[in-house]
Amino acid sequence: NQRCCTCAEVKVAHGSQLRRKLAEDSYSSSVQLYASDMAKQANAVVAINGDFYAFRDLGITVYQRTLYRNSPAKVDSCFVFAIAFGPVLVDNGELQYCERYPIGEIDTEYSRSCIGMSDELHYFLMTINHTTDARPRATVNELARFVYSKGVQKAYNLDGGQTSEIIMNGEPINHIDFGFERTVS
Repeated sequence: NQRCCTCAEVKVAHGSQLRRKLAEDSYSSSVQLYASDMAKQANAVVAINGDFYAFRDLGITVYQRTLYRNSPAKVDSCFVFAIAFGPVLVDNGELQYCERYPIGEIDTEYSRSCIGMSDELHYFLMTINHTTDARPRATVNELARFVYSKGVQKAYNLDGGQTSEIIMNGEPINHIDFGFERTVS
């Protein structure tokens, strides 16, 4: 559909290899860093931006077995690490349609990112970004259709816009809005 999608298929040997990284390894840190710098600090082979928790106060957020935010009535939560952005895009192999959602401007074309799971320990990362030749971005429901077409059993929308990026070996591999990374928490 003339979109620019960047995908990474990830298979891990053990669930402990899928990790969450926060700036300064602290939930309450006021510091924001580039995702590529956090990926390097974590020695990540591949990484994707997720919940920009310092920017919103909705959802459930758990970090290192501590509950930091508990406002579940408004948004979906992904319990890989209890991140809160959403919405759920695919659930039990079924495409989900999102009519309204309190965050993320779901009906506007923005750069988008998501994480999906094909099978146990088998993950799928995807971004849809604009390019230098001005290809269109995507709505949340378009992102859902694209990731669903990859055969995932579950998929979850992550933060979007300028933070829609996949990092591989310490460097972004997709086109980032405005040509540079945005710092995140």
